[in-house]
Amino acid sequence: MKSPTTLKEVQKLAERLTSLSRFLPCLAEIVGPILLLLKKTERFKWTQGCEEAFQQFKNRLGMPPVLCKPVVDADMIIYLSVSDSSISAVMMQENQGQQLIYFISRTLQDAERRYQLLEKVALGLVYAARRLRQYFQSHKVVVRTDCPIAKVLRKPEIAGRMMAWSVELSEFDISFEPRGPIKSQHLVDFVNELTPPGSFEDQPWILHVDGSSNAQGSGAGIILANPSGITIEQSLRFGFRASNNQAEYEALIAGLRLATEMNVKKVICWTDSKVVAEQVNDNFQVKDANLLQYYHLFRKLKDDFTEVQIRHIPRSNNERADQLARLASTRKPGQLRTTIHLEVPSPSVAVECMAAEVEVPSWLTPIRNFILQGELPTDSVEARKLRTQAAREIHEGICGSHSGGRTLAAKVSRAGYYWPTLKGDCAEFVKRCIQCQRHGNLIHASAAELHSISSPWPFALWGIDVLGPFPMARGQVKFLLVAVDYFTKWIEAEPLACISAANVQKFVWKNIITQVLWAYRCTPQSTTKETPFRLTYGADAMIPVEVGEPSFRRQHFQEDSNDTSLRAELDVLEEVRDNSQVVAEACKQRMSRRFNSNLKPRTFHDGDLVWRATGSARRNPSEGKLAANWDGPFRVRHALHNGAYKLEELSGKVLPRTWNSTHLKTYYS
Repeated sequence: MKSPTTLKEVQKLAERLTSLSRFLPCLAEIVGPILLLLKKTERFKWTQGCEEAFQQFKNRLGMPPVLCKPVVDADMIIYLSVSDSSISAVMMQENQGQQLIYFISRTLQDAERRYQLLEKVALGLVYAARRLRQYFQSHKVVVRTDCPIAKVLRKPEIAGRMMAWSVELSEFDISFEPRGPIKSQHLVDFVNELTPPGSFEDQPWILHVDGSSNAQGSGAGIILANPSGITIEQSLRFGFRASNNQAEYEALIAGLRLATEMNVKKVICWTDSKVVAEQVNDNFQVKDANLLQYYHLFRKLKDDFTEVQIRHIPRSNNERADQLARLASTRKPGQLRTTIHLEVPSPSVAVECMAAEVEVPSWLTPIRNFILQGELPTDSVEARKLRTQAAREIHEGICGSHSGGRTLAAKVSRAGYYWPTLKGDCAEFVKRCIQCQRHGNLIHASAAELHSISSPWPFALWGIDVLGPFPMARGQVKFLLVAVDYFTKWIEAEPLACISAANVQKFVWKNIITQVLWAYRCTPQSTTKETPFRLTYGADAMIPVEVGEPSFRRQHFQEDSNDTSLRAELDVLEEVRDNSQVVAEACKQRMSRRFNSNLKPRTFHDGDLVWRATGSARRNPSEGKLAANWDGPFRVRHALHNGAYKLEELSGKVLPRTWNSTHLKTYYS
């Protein structure tokens, strides 16, 4: 077999190696240099290392081991081996000697090469269980290894990938035994020494640190490993409250101190805190004063080493240190006996300081001076501020109830404050309180006098109003549009589902419920002493009772003379209307006197600030009885006649319609 000369030939060789991997032990480690050629992007180059690996593969291929058929009732024995770049496993049975069953091997990925030794051994076992699943399910498996992976996989506090692997392996019948002496010459070529020969004096130590802070406490986890793989695990519990960044700095400082005690000169520190890694590498600016002290302490400890590298690592690759930190932050007495545990009572940058209390003058200072020394304010403005502040605290403070002016004056005097205008100032203060104005009682008295409207011409002037909303009826109608003639008191009404200009126009031109209103139109009104029908047509209408029980005009009805009589009634109708108008004017005067007896005049001018009654439609239903009765303030834009006003918001937005003074009151500021 000749050495490959092109990349295509290397690819063909890799395919052949894959098919032969089950028959040759530790194949992935042997052909590692050849497989690296498939990953390189530069031009193909067959190196000396590739040639040595190819020749070693040819030698192994010339002396292949003999594989046997497995025995059904015998146990399967697994030997594991790991190196820096590959993992391997061999399956065999002991039946009158050792019988080889299967070889597997795999090259580690870049991230997997940074795994710890125990994680690599566990990965080799998981990979063997996945590739040889049919053997693991049908036989009892005995794993012979010197690594304590059995204790690690069975620990209840493991997390991350180790937890997932432990769950995956739990379905098989697996037991662990120490490897002991090698009994077969076939395994001599398979076993790799985990520690390569050489000197480690110039190689850096690896330090993994992580801090944890939660509601139960704070702590740090530290893992220091030398080049030979020996690790020191340390768990620190802080006796003080620390933030996340502070806990990360404490873990870094403690890790460097541990490395100093071990006489380490070169160290590579891995931390999962991006902030700490970038700050100590001078990529981020340290703005927090507390973290700045940790930064200077790190610079001081760095001088004890010849080389210190701080690198960032994802949390998923720093699981063991993160686990130690979380166990330290939640540790109870008596736990974690297999790990070095220390208690840190105070922060590493704790500095003793003296607290000086400086009294800042406030509005209570004049009151305190008056109580202790009897000193009164000399400035009239300061005295007025003191009066206002005392009234505000009693009226709307923590013990305030927004009481009235007289009650507030009594409370102020009982609290030990008095000035000559106490009662008037308290009443004025209550009147200007925003919350008292917002939740004040509604004003039911009219703000303007009653305005009478006269119209001697029937149907010349109509009043149209919208009533509702009422409970929804058939057809989803809930409003009532009503029109009344001001002279004859003739009424027209129509139920509507919604109020719009089109519906009002239709209502004006048609009559829907005239039959229902005959009782009203045939009844004499108190304001005119006549029926609306007679004021309209000059004669009273024939009602149904006159048909069932004939009246005088029904019994003596003459059709030929009826038309003449109706025309005669129309001739005297003007006199009847004039008399009714006199009676109506007298009724309006009596009504005006009665209405104006309870009048509370309220007039506003352009630019005045007013409150507007909230009403049931604009009130927030979720607030219930505690909802404010008034909203605002609003500014009067135009003062119209007869108590009507055009309002606008303080931002200048005009409200869509006019508002009567009955729904407005003055805003005090």
